[in-house]
Amino acid sequence: MLTYQERLERHLSSYRRDRLGVARCGTFRHKGVERVYGHILPRELRWLNIPEAFRAEIRAYISANPRIQLHRYFHHLNSSQAFALNLFYPYLTLDKPTLSKALGISPIERGSFEEIPEPGEGTNVDVLLVVENDVPLYCEVKLSETGFGTAPVDARHRKKVEKVYRPTLLGHVDSSLLDPEVFCASYQILRNLWLAAKNPVGSVLFLLPKGNTALSAKLSHVLSRADPELRARTRVVFMEDVLKALAAASSEGRGLSWYAAMLREKYVPSAAT
Repeated sequence: MLTYQERLERHLSSYRRDRLGVARCGTFRHKGVERVYGHILPRELRWLNIPEAFRAEIRAYISANPRIQLHRYFHHLNSSQAFALNLFYPYLTLDKPTLSKALGISPIERGSFEEIPEPGEGTNVDVLLVVENDVPLYCEVKLSETGFGTAPVDARHRKKVEKVYRPTLLGHVDSSLLDPEVFCASYQILRNLWLAAKNPVGSVLFLLPKGNTALSAKLSHVLSRADPELRARTRVVFMEDVLKALAAASSEGRGLSWYAAMLREKYVPSAAT
């Protein structure tokens, strides 16, 4: 039985060939050997990872915001950075109410990408949404990753856990999670929870595929050890459900249901894939 990652990569390989019309595959260096993979674009064609309908606008946005650096593997069709831009940018620009409803959150006032809410700590968030009453919502976007980010258990991170994260998270999560080795094993999840804990009205949204059960299991394990108040400010939303809701929505003004259907075609593999 194929894993979610294998199913998505097979689906994206067909998307590259049949929808994008790109016959040539990109490569990935593994153990010193350059290997060809169907779900990877040639690096010079990386911007095909953004749908044509908004490609020029998203490229212009990135050029105007130098804090946004394209990830090393942006040319991979399963890039979560590309997915975040593809999903959020058009709706933040043209139809925030429909996106708010699909995510199940308060009305979005504005949003931006890869902001650093706490400069002294240095964490950047995939998408920073500000909902009504100026409430921040920190969005972590995942796609085909097999896990959340970790950190080395070195002297710098041990100090950071003790001096930065522990004082804020103590009382919000089980104390065992604040052991440096345990914390670093769930670093990306816990530092997002730290951002919410720092702000008494802040929230976290994890957007991930329902089919990627490895991510769901890890996230559920950590959230089960957070206190009820912090859990209540943490929302887990599945990509497939969001895209389905957006594709079915009828919006006032310039509707984007057609665009959501395009994203579903790209990112949601069929059960038979």
